[in-house]
Amino acid sequence: MKIAVVSEDFRSLSGPAGKARRFLLFEAVKGERPRLEKYFQLPEHCPTYQDLHENDKAFHPLDGIALITAEAGEGFRERLARRGTQVHITTERDPHTAVALLLDGRLPRKMPTVP
Repeated sequence: MKIAVVSEDFRSLSGPAGKARRFLLFEAVKGERPRLEKYFQLPEHCPTYQDLHENDKAFHPLDGIALITAEAGEGFRERLARRGTQVHITTERDPHTAVALLLDGRLPRKMPTVP
């Protein structure tokens, strides 16, 4: 399973997801330690999810994979669901731990932000 973790500093899990340009990309299998595949910085020419607010059809390189973030709104979750991306908002700040807990169904949940 491919999982992207929002990480402004490439060390800790952060947010907000809509404006994020930096992510840690994991390959994860239940029962195994998640493997960090790469540090991913969205190129300047690529729009953020916030930039695509009105366009559910335009390409984004992280479409279709799970996304873990520290901050996102309910509308963001709904828009990404239409893109095939499941958004998980959490209080956990360690990316490896967050991915492992997600696979185990024990990721601490945080409510979406309200505008």
